[in-house]
Amino acid sequence: MTVHTTQISADLPCDLPCHRCGYDLRAHPQDGNCPECEASVAESRRVAAIPARPAWRDSDPRWRRRVVAGAWILVLLPLITMLKAFGWAASVPVPTVFDFRGTVRTLDDTLICSLGVYEPMVFCIGVVLLFSKERGRRRGRWDWARRWGVIGSYAVFLLSAAQVLFIVALVSAGIGAVFVSMPLKYQPQVTQMFVKASSGYLRYGPYPKEISVVVLVAFSSITILLACIPLFDALRSSGPRRFATILLAPLALFALMHLAQAGRYWLGISGLTPTDFFLLGTYFRPPLLFTSPSILIMWPSVLGGFLVEAAKWGIVLGIAVWLTIAQVAAWRKGKRKRAGALLAAPRAP
Repeated sequence: MTVHTTQISADLPCDLPCHRCGYDLRAHPQDGNCPECEASVAESRRVAAIPARPAWRDSDPRWRRRVVAGAWILVLLPLITMLKAFGWAASVPVPTVFDFRGTVRTLDDTLICSLGVYEPMVFCIGVVLLFSKERGRRRGRWDWARRWGVIGSYAVFLLSAAQVLFIVALVSAGIGAVFVSMPLKYQPQVTQMFVKASSGYLRYGPYPKEISVVVLVAFSSITILLACIPLFDALRSSGPRRFATILLAPLALFALMHLAQAGRYWLGISGLTPTDFFLLGTYFRPPLLFTSPSILIMWPSVLGGFLVEAAKWGIVLGIAVWLTIAQVAAWRKGKRKRAGALLAAPRAP
């Protein structure tokens, strides 16, 4: 009995945490189960043999695709602002399903282009993709950041949606008032729907306050800080670790700057006006990228904001290009490996 136990302990690693709950499984046989969560000991041994940070080509393919997609979605965040700055949004037609001759004819007339809906939505989608779960990897000490990062993204989305929904409720109330003022026989059937929905939200729905903008800036900055962790994992698995640190350091620094501005504004010691602080938004400020050169020359503070925003967007673009190159290289290597395996396979007589 002693020899058998010693042999099992020698075969097992010095530290064998359960891949599901983290329970120490050193003294358990390979064909056993975890006493805490009933997970397989053999699966825990297999996961323990995987490096804590596998190479990019050996990582979960689904996780790789989602991280690359999240980076490129964040790159596209200034898209609507660029279309509006160059006047292209007014020339992009919007497809119509019904024969409706209203004022919504181009992209510039839509809700997504006029009320700041696009930037928070793209921010939340891109960041949530960065926090995708990686399968087949050992548990790490920073895995808790994924859950809190997703929660922070949802909080940013809800805070941004409250401001938009309040304006939509006001517009719907105006439309309902116009319909009610019409003679009864000419009122459309959706009159009561507009009246009940708008009045119900204005009575019971959340109203945006100044503190909500402070919380929005704080949550978006914290979310970017947490997003630097999966980005660092992706970059260091596909390139030099030092270069990944240098590339991500400005993003974390700018997030800390936004957090400090939110704290100072909440304490009443900031020199920012409510309008300036409202423009901080969800960490990224695309309108600064398309500021007139004359304004940049006349106002040094605007020039500083432009440089900061250009650095943010350039870093995100560099990350997206870096990960895309690594993804293409991993795909080509996997393709050559599969082709070599097919050539080495014995042929049937």
